[in-house]
Amino acid sequence: MKKILILLLALNMCTAFALENSSSEKDSDTPEKVTREVTIPQSKKPLPPDQEKAEKAALKDEGKDAVKDKKETIAYGIETEILSLIKDLISNEDPRFSEDLYDLFYTTKSVPVREKIIEYFTKLKDPCIEDYAVEILEDPYDTKDSTVEMLFRYVSEVKTKEAVPCVLNILDSENEVYFNGALTALGEIGGTDEAGFLVDYLERDDLTLAQRQNLMKVLGRLRAESTWDKLAEICQDEEENSFVRMYAAEAIGAMKKPESLPILIDLLESSDPNFRVYVIKGLSNYDTKEAKNAIIQGIKDAHWKVRQEAIECVEKMKITEAVPFVIYRAKNDPENVIKDKSYAVLSKMDNEEANAFLVETITDKKGTDTAKGKAADALLKNTKYGLKEISQLAVDLAGDDKRKPFRYTIGKLIAKYPDPQFGEVCFAYLQSKDAQTCALGLDMYASGRYTQAEAKVKEISENEKAGANYKKARKILKVE
Repeated sequence: MKKILILLLALNMCTAFALENSSSEKDSDTPEKVTREVTIPQSKKPLPPDQEKAEKAALKDEGKDAVKDKKETIAYGIETEILSLIKDLISNEDPRFSEDLYDLFYTTKSVPVREKIIEYFTKLKDPCIEDYAVEILEDPYDTKDSTVEMLFRYVSEVKTKEAVPCVLNILDSENEVYFNGALTALGEIGGTDEAGFLVDYLERDDLTLAQRQNLMKVLGRLRAESTWDKLAEICQDEEENSFVRMYAAEAIGAMKKPESLPILIDLLESSDPNFRVYVIKGLSNYDTKEAKNAIIQGIKDAHWKVRQEAIECVEKMKITEAVPFVIYRAKNDPENVIKDKSYAVLSKMDNEEANAFLVETITDKKGTDTAKGKAADALLKNTKYGLKEISQLAVDLAGDDKRKPFRYTIGKLIAKYPDPQFGEVCFAYLQSKDAQTCALGLDMYASGRYTQAEAKVKEISENEKAGANYKKARKILKVE
């Protein structure tokens, strides 16, 4: 019996020793979470209103007491009135009321109003509530989730570096509610150290696929060269998720390291068109013959998304060698979205061959109205070429009732982009018996004030039988 007791005691001691060692090993393998110290920024007043934006916003005021009325709404209005006003201020980027809203921010008990003011200061990129933002993000768990998300966007826009420790602490807390907001903010305000943190974070087994994808996006925005080895490995790993790989490919391109170029060129042979799109994005960071040739080959890709991205890179990089390829796509691509993009990019290239093609499209008697419309739109929006040809086309259309829809299209473009050469067009449209064509002529006159059309506009303003155009002409001429 004594021997049995001794054996049992020895067995218990061994078990306890094994459990202690197991616990110790487990603790050594689990990285200890560190709560980073947070520094609250000093409180500050709103920035002085941007004079240009203030003057632009003032043009939209209605009534001589508009400013006073708005200040009174902020001071005395109910929630719905204040929310409606702030919405307009945000839309107009109106900085004149930042002091009033700052005072209201710290006194209001309305969460929607407080959130709307956060949105206002985010739009203005005003750091006046940085102290509030960091204080909340340091311990966000008792604050409404929507407010916390807005503060992530706020610190991202105003580049609040003091928020970095808060964001890292939130990510370490494994709170899924705040994961995406915190991660996105880190991509805007983080640096090399934070990129290293995210690379280590990427190794965790408990991340969802969506979280891994977002992590990779943020690593791409940080462009930290210290992460290149890991990202280069990921983008070449065919066992990795395709979206994770594509963001990694874009990221190593954004770092502009020469070592990325041969990797990206090889990856263009991937069978996944979405992956090829991001490889093209990565290649657009290299002003080399190899990169440009690879992008030009992308214009011939079987998938329209790849062609679209390649053509956008042609515009971004001003790859003049690609002009013939883009012209071909403008003429022949089966996807209208690619044709539209091709016309627009050609007009932005400031290239003789591209401009000649667009002008010839306008004058081609065998060409379609659709092609002529795309060319005219691109020329008027981005160049001063082809004005004479567009003018002649519009004059011809003014008398051609069989092409009314196209007449209206060209008329709207000319009204939108006035030029002295369009005086004859304006007069021709005003002469039309078709009310809508005449109305477009009035729009042209309102934007261009063409001397050739003055008398005709005055005549319409005196002819009550002209109906809506009579009223429109009188309004343009400011006739009581």
